[in-house]
Amino acid sequence: MQLSIIYELRANNVEEEHIDLIMQRVKNRLSEKNIDEELQKLGYPKIFTVDYDEYNDEYGYDDDEDY
Repeated sequence: MQLSIIYELRANNVEEEHIDLIMQRVKNRLSEKNIDEELQKLGYPKIFTVDYDEYNDEYGYDDDEDY
């Protein structure tokens, strides 16, 4: 699993030094959510998780609308 995570980070232009730092920080709590939190701390966007509430706000969707 770690190799696929590293591959995905590289594919999204995360610097090698940041990849090493992230992997070190999450080694005992490896999850997509934790990796994305570390990415955001370093100024990168999320790669592995989606915040659907934020996504809906960005595109003007309203869950409370009647259809």
